[in-house]
Amino acid sequence: MADEILNLLKDKKPADLDELLSLTMPSGTVKENLDNLSGTVGEKMGIKRIAVVSGPTVAAYSHLGGRIGVLVVLDQADKTELAQEVAMQVAAANPKYLKPEEVSSVELDKEKEIYRAQLLEEGKPEAMVDKIVLGKVSKYYGEVCLLEQEFIKDDKKKVKDILAGVGVIQFIRYNL
Repeated sequence: MADEILNLLKDKKPADLDELLSLTMPSGTVKENLDNLSGTVGEKMGIKRIAVVSGPTVAAYSHLGGRIGVLVVLDQADKTELAQEVAMQVAAANPKYLKPEEVSSVELDKEKEIYRAQLLEEGKPEAMVDKIVLGKVSKYYGEVCLLEQEFIKDDKKKVKDILAGVGVIQFIRYNL
């Protein structure tokens, strides 16, 4: 059944999960088939999210026996090895964003408030708090933004350094 659904995804390229679940299989819709399978095996079967990606270079990486799956799309052709390296990075470091500009101002303000409160509680002088907060925000970007993360195979480099001008169009990380 998984192969049938995968073939439907490849052939029909549904825009979202609802569209996939409504696609017709030989014996009903995808949703109906999943519900029937759930009843047969006695376990809830479902699909939580889908993505159809394309680009000049696309790499897939599976980690921990398939418990983590990653798709990476690069903006230049014939960069499969680099895309694999980036996919391994995404699997290991679990970034939420590609670059700092994607972090919402609400999330960033919340982090700044937390850092400021911690620093004031530690007794840091008010004049130094803002500078320290800027450093902590930079470190935060290094945790949550793929391009700012330390590269897992060489912590002296950031991911943006190993890309050497190649752009990451998109990455997706699935986790079971």
